[in-house]
Amino acid sequence: MLSHLHIAGSAKAAREALLDRLDQKTRQQLPAGDLTEAVALLSTGRFSPRLSLVIRGIEYRDNEFAEDTVLSTDVETAEEALAIASAHLTALPSGHELAIALDLEPEPVFVAWLRPKAARRRKAGSQTATLAPLASPLGQQSGAVLQWFDALTDEALPDYDGTLVTAERASKTYSRAAKALNTRRTYRSAVRSWCAWAAGHGLPALPARSEDVAAYLADLALQKKRPATVDLHRAALRYLHHIAQVSVPTSHALVSETVAGIRRTSTGSASRQVKGLTWDLLGEVIEQIDTTELVGIRDKAILLLGFAGALRRSEVAALCLENVALDDDGMRIRLDRSKGDRTGQGVEVAIPRGITALCPVRAYEAWLRKAKLAEAKGPVFRRVWLPPAAEAGQPPALPAMGSEALSDRSVARIIQKRCLDAGLTGDFSGHSLRRGAITTGARDGTDLVSLKRFSRHQTFGVVEKYIDVEDAMTKHPGRSRF
Repeated sequence: MLSHLHIAGSAKAAREALLDRLDQKTRQQLPAGDLTEAVALLSTGRFSPRLSLVIRGIEYRDNEFAEDTVLSTDVETAEEALAIASAHLTALPSGHELAIALDLEPEPVFVAWLRPKAARRRKAGSQTATLAPLASPLGQQSGAVLQWFDALTDEALPDYDGTLVTAERASKTYSRAAKALNTRRTYRSAVRSWCAWAAGHGLPALPARSEDVAAYLADLALQKKRPATVDLHRAALRYLHHIAQVSVPTSHALVSETVAGIRRTSTGSASRQVKGLTWDLLGEVIEQIDTTELVGIRDKAILLLGFAGALRRSEVAALCLENVALDDDGMRIRLDRSKGDRTGQGVEVAIPRGITALCPVRAYEAWLRKAKLAEAKGPVFRRVWLPPAAEAGQPPALPAMGSEALSDRSVARIIQKRCLDAGLTGDFSGHSLRRGAITTGARDGTDLVSLKRFSRHQTFGVVEKYIDVEDAMTKHPGRSRF
């Protein structure tokens, strides 16, 4: 029943701890020599006072461990420990089985762990058996699940050393990198929400039970979350269980039917529609920006480049000086990573040079001059700290500029702030520049093929969704006849 003994400290102290708790019959049969030879005997022994049963906290980063999860403090036998752990861990990774070890540290404690099935061929109690950590925080506290998931989704590639262990670790890191950064970030937020909900209701976070997942998704719907948001949380939980290598509860019929019911009862709810910052509106916003200040010059360049390139907020934030080429005709921007570029080949965005004050190329060049970035490398758009008010008789202090790139959230906040400053009303966001650029192109009569090329979308259907609904009125075939 026991897989092995693990003695962390003194063998003498471990023996004394066992003798203090074992039933009389087992004590009498305990060999005088190596305790690891008594695994079979201890598997049937009874302990009094009874022992605790724990799952060791997972190592989610090098030498950083989550807290142990205590399953019980009242376990008499190894058989009872296995039954409790089996009820708690309802799903196991393929190729593994649940095992119970006796850890003497020096106080005895039962430890639930996952043993590769091939390890059963080893001799029970062999010194080669080790208390291997769980590959994922199965059955552990919600906080441990979240720490592990956060660490994995942010894990950097290991350095090459030629070993199989490193190659396998790199393979898993590459497979997780197949998900876009924004997708991983969104999944982290959803998993954080799930872990908090599960902890609040005393439910296991990993592996999750299908009935609990269905209840969680229903709870989101009752909070008036959109069906698309519910789908996102379901996908995040599917991904969580996928990388934990356990069965996926989100595929259960109960979960599927719950989601279908949420969609059906939510058909009348309108999804959020971000307002596009069209060319006319953009002109109003730019007009209100004070371009005598460094932050104003930066924000003007952000707005005009984002519009002219139909850039996503993440693409604006990720722009690097090395990837921008200027010439008499305009500028060419290489996007190393883009949502539509799933193969990672990179795409090029061309922006022509103009002659007006709203030329994006001229706005970019003005930012480079003022920020002294013409010969620099690294991020294009950086944080600017406004100076404190100067004391009387003192020259005004200059703003300070950082070296790190703005986050995509910062780009979104800049867009929202500048729209608010201009007195615009509507739901503006980080996507407003991209939406406004596509809508403006449609209003100017640009054909759908050119719009698709400009926006870098994969399908025509997606491009059409970006064109604001008011264009359906102005372009209506019967407008001139009604």
